[in-house]
Amino acid sequence: MSITYNEVVKRWREERNRLDLSQEEMGRFVHITQTNYSKVEKALRRLSFYELKYMCDTEIDVHYSFTAQRGNNHYDELLEGLSYPEVFCYLNIIYSLATLRGKNGNNAPWKDVYEKVKYVPLLEENPFSKNIWLILRHSMGWQQQKMAEVLGVDIKKLRDLENGRNLPDSELLCRLYELFNIPPAVIIKDKRGISSEISILLEMLDVDSRLEVCEILRAIRMKRDACH
Repeated sequence: MSITYNEVVKRWREERNRLDLSQEEMGRFVHITQTNYSKVEKALRRLSFYELKYMCDTEIDVHYSFTAQRGNNHYDELLEGLSYPEVFCYLNIIYSLATLRGKNGNNAPWKDVYEKVKYVPLLEENPFSKNIWLILRHSMGWQQQKMAEVLGVDIKKLRDLENGRNLPDSELLCRLYELFNIPPAVIIKDKRGISSEISILLEMLDVDSRLEVCEILRAIRMKRDACH
C-alpha cells in the first residue's frame, strides 16, 4: 500500500467528518455495509469503480480526496448545468491553449498548466475509459510486463483492464494519478471533479491569461445556452 493511497483514505475520513456523516451513512451512500465502509477507512478494503461513482453523487469532494486540491466557486457561471461531455470540452480548450502557450511558448504558468493536462489527448482518442490503460501503455512504448510492474498489478489484471473485462478500484486510480497525473474524475466521469479541476487550472494562470480563457469559455457558454 502506498503512502499516497493512505493519504486518500485520510481525506475520505476528513470529508466525512466535514459533512458530519457517520460511517453507516457513508456505507449507504456507496451501497455497502457500515462494516465494509469501516474497512475502507482503514485501507483494508478498496472502493470499486461503481462505489466511487456512487460517492460522486454525495457531497463528498472525491476530486479533492484523490488530488489534495480543492476547486472554488468563482467559475460557477461558466460550469453550472453543463453535461460531462461539455465540461470535458472546456478542459480540452484549456489543453489546446496550454499546448500553444506552454508547451511551445515561454509562459511559466501555462507550462505548469500544460503539465497537468497533457493527458487530455489520450482520452480524446478514447471515449471509453476502460481502454485508457491500453492507450497509455502504447503512448509510453511499454510492454505489458513493464506497465503491470509500474502499476503494481499482475499481467492478468492489466490484460483484463485493457480488454474492458475489469474496472479500476480506488487504489489503482490513485496510482494512475500518482504516476501519470490523470485525475480519477476523468476515468469515473465525475463532472463535479472536472469542474473543480478547471477552476484549479484557471487559478494557476496570471490574471490576464485567466480573463482570456474565461472570455473564450463564456462566449461558448452563451452560444450553448442560446441553442437550448
